[in-house]
Parts: sequence; structure tokens; C-alpha cells
Amino acid sequence: MATPYGDYSYLEHDHVDASIPLKSPVKKLPSSEYQQIHEPVLQHYVQVDNRLKRNIRIFKFLARILTFLLAIYTTYSQATTLNKFLNTRNIIINNRNAWAKQTVIWPTIVLLSTSALTLIISLAILIAYFFDTRHANKTHNTIGTAGTVAEMASHVAVWVGSAIAYKTGNTGSDLWGWTCSDGADGIQEAFRAVINFDDFCKVQTYAWFVSIAQAALAILTITVYLLAYRRIKHKEKMERHSSRVYSGNF
Repeated sequence: MATPYGDYSYLEHDHVDASIPLKSPVKKLPSSEYQQIHEPVLQHYVQVDNRLKRNIRIFKFLARILTFLLAIYTTYSQATTLNKFLNTRNIIINNRNAWAKQTVIWPTIVLLSTSALTLIISLAILIAYFFDTRHANKTHNTIGTAGTVAEMASHVAVWVGSAIAYKTGNTGSDLWGWTCSDGADGIQEAFRAVINFDDFCKVQTYAWFVSIAQAALAILTITVYLLAYRRIKHKEKMERHSSRVYSGNF
């Protein structure tokens, strides 16, 4: 096609041979070459995944053991204290019993209930763990936290709430407050054969610190699940990369 600006006939449609395929300007590497280039990257993904897997297992095992041991102590201490109160509240010496006039027991019941529930869950997980690690992980996800950070956050809230309730309930009329009070010291000699207030004061004080430790441990467990989530995402990335390497699709 001639124009005032020159002959552009080579651009006309009938001069184009449609049978000749268009060539891509990008050269595609052979699959073997691509594998050789990207194999170190894939190996790096595998190493990172194995490291994450090891750290997650260590954290989970420590969390299970520590949660179980701490729950044993708080359950035992609160059950023992409540039992002592129930068995001695009707013993009268010098026209009074060994406890405050209007004893409040709800702080002890709150901490005892939380501890007992945690103990049962932890025991179920540990029993499953020693039989089958995968079963233990499934049990932990199903019974303990349903595998969600949200439920672990609620676990933190429960323990923090229990610790706060136990502390704020320490008004002097509760079991912990009374055994550590001057009033209890004043009647200790008369009730020496019935109860040692100092011993029960220490046991319940330690229980409060342990409840704080349980909340901190729950936060650690959240960290474990965040690591687990990170590993899942990392495995997905690794699998996609591996598929591209060995199929030559890139």
C-alpha cells in the first residue's frame, strides 16, 4: 500500500503467513535446568519447615507438662483448704470456731473449678500424647483449645479472671485472707490441734502466684499456635514451589 510517506505494503494482511507460529521473546529453561537452579531454594524451605516443626513440638510438650503440674498444685491447695474449712467450721473453742464470722468461700471455689477443669483437660492430652503424638495433637485441638488462638485467648482470660477474683476476694473474711490475718494469729494457740493457719496461708499465697503463671503459660501456648499457623502457611508455599520445580511450570 503506497502512501505519501512511503510503501507500507508489507503490513497488509495478505502478506502475513498465519501458519508460522509467533515466537516468544522469553526463552523457557528446560525443566532440569530449572530444578538445578531452584533446588537450593526448595532445600531452604525444607530446612525452615523442619526447624519450625521441632520448635512447635518442644513448645507444645513444655506447655502440656507445665499446665498439668501447675493445675495439680492449684487444685490440691484449694481442695485441701476448702476441705479443712468444711471439716473444722463447727468445732467450737472458747465460744467460737476457727474461721471468720461470715466466711466467704467463693474465691476458693472459683480457683478450684478453673484448676480442676484445666487438670482434667491436661491429663486427657498427656494420656493421648504418650499413646500417639498425632492423637494427642488432635485431642488437644478438640478438647483443649479447638486449635484456635481465639479460644486460647479465652483461656488466658479465664486464668487472669480467676487470679484477679482470688486476689480481690482476699478481704479477710475469705479462707486465704483469714488464714493470713492477725485475727487468725490471735486464736492460733487455742486452735493449734485443729489447724495451722500459717501453713494454709502459705499454700494459698503460692496458689495465687501459680494462677498468674497459668495465665502466662496460656500466652505461651498462643505463641505456639501462631508458630503452627506460620508453619502451615510456609508448607503451602513450599509445596507450591516444589510443584513448579518438578513440573517445569514457571
